[in-house]
Amino acid sequence: MERTRVLQLAGGFNFRELGGYQTKSGQTIAWQRLLRTAHLSSLTGNDWDQLINYGVRQVIDLRSRAERRQFADPQIPGVHYRIIPVFDEDETESSLAAAQTHREFSQNFHGGFQRMLYVYRRLIIHPGAQQAYRSMFTTLLTTPPTVGTIFHCSAGKDRTGMAAVFILSALGVSREKIFADYLLTNAASTQHIGERVKDAQQRHRTVAFQRSIRDLASVHQEYLEQALTLIDYEYGGMQAYLTEVLQMTPEKRRRFRQLYLN
Repeated sequence: MERTRVLQLAGGFNFRELGGYQTKSGQTIAWQRLLRTAHLSSLTGNDWDQLINYGVRQVIDLRSRAERRQFADPQIPGVHYRIIPVFDEDETESSLAAAQTHREFSQNFHGGFQRMLYVYRRLIIHPGAQQAYRSMFTTLLTTPPTVGTIFHCSAGKDRTGMAAVFILSALGVSREKIFADYLLTNAASTQHIGERVKDAQQRHRTVAFQRSIRDLASVHQEYLEQALTLIDYEYGGMQAYLTEVLQMTPEKRRRFRQLYLN
């Protein structure tokens, strides 16, 4: 596989590299170490051959038990799996039952958008989410430098998106680059988003419902802005949040940078 920001895999979507991003100190994140994506259940055998050749030997699954049952990650020999659910039950768009989404969003043009703002607040303040991201860092800090890690949820955009924000922040990447990586989800998920909206159209859902589905399946700058504003005003900023909430002390951050930066 070539070194590219968005990885083209037959059965995957929103599959991306964190390698190559430059930090504020002028270092760059090592390639083939940190990969973010949506669920892995549709990856083909050839996809996995490519990933194994790329160095992937570890998967961090941020999904709930119900999601793992519905779209189970294939168990690939030689790959170590770490189950670290951010929520006991998925609170993002992927778990909303059809009847619930129809009821909530058919008349409210902003229903999906408001739902996602709620989710991003929970990603920051929910004790279970905080513990999950602490465990993620603990795993990454004990991962050998020869191992590539995939971290993912169902759509690779919200729980995975915040995981990437925390990782990039701990490595010293600028907020501008962090936003750019976050928003890349929309370009990397164009087909998936389009299919979600098309399905709503074919089911003759209201325009308001279609708008909400698009907002649920996409990322918006406002989602991340709200999360970062909450971190800034309630916790004293990202560095304080990393240290005090996620227990990434300055010593751990130095180790983390030694492991993942060139």
